Amino acid sequence: MRAQRTSVFSRPRSRTLISVAVIALGLAIAVFFGLRSISSVRQLNYIREQGLDRGTASVDAIRGWMNIRFIAVAYAVPEEYLYSQLNIPFDQRSAERSLMDLNKDFKLGDSPNGRYPAIIDTVRNAVTAYRANPVATGLRDVRPWMSVRYIANSMGVPEARIFAALNIASAGNENKPLDMLSNDLHYPGGPRALVDAVKQALVQPGSTQ
Repeated sequence: MRAQRTSVFSRPRSRTLISVAVIALGLAIAVFFGLRSISSVRQLNYIREQGLDRGTASVDAIRGWMNIRFIAVAYAVPEEYLYSQLNIPFDQRSAERSLMDLNKDFKLGDSPNGRYPAIIDTVRNAVTAYRANPVATGLRDVRPWMSVRYIANSMGVPEARIFAALNIASAGNENKPLDMLSNDLHYPGGPRALVDAVKQALVQPGSTQ
C-alpha cells in the first residue's frame, strides 16, 4: 500500500520534471536559432557596409566566418587559385567550411599580426596577388553562384564580351551571382537559362575556351 502511495504521489512530480525539461529544451532551441539569426543579420550588415556584395571591399574586410566560395565570389578570385595558395589538397577541399574551421583543420594557429586565424593573412595575400597578376584557372562548369566577373576572371575572357553576348548592361551587374542577376532582371527561363546563355557566350568565336 505504501509502495502504491509513493508511485501515485510521484506521478505529478514526474510530469512536472518532464514539463520543465521540455520547456528548457524549447528555450535552448529558441536561443540557439535566435543567436544564429542575430549573427546572420550582423554578417549581412557587415557585407553591405564593406562592399562585399558590390566587389569593392578591401582585403582587410575578410573575416574568419567567411568560406572560400564566399570570398571567391566577393573578390572575383577563382576558387582553384585560392585553394592553390592555401596548399589545400583536392580531396580536402570544402567550399562551405569557414576560414576558422579550415584554420583548425590544418592547425595553422593564430596570425603573428593579431589574435585571429593565420589563414586570414594567407587569403588576404592570395587575393592581393591575384589582383596584381590575374591567373585564368579555367572552369569545370558554370554555376548559378558565380558572377560574370568571377567567370570572366577564371576563363581569361573580357567580362564585357560576356555581357554583350547576353545583351545585359554590365554596370552594377558584374558581381551579382547569376541566380541573383536572373531574378533581378526577370531573365526568361530563370537562372538555368542564364547559366546556359553564359556557357554559350564562352564558346563563341574570340573566347579562350
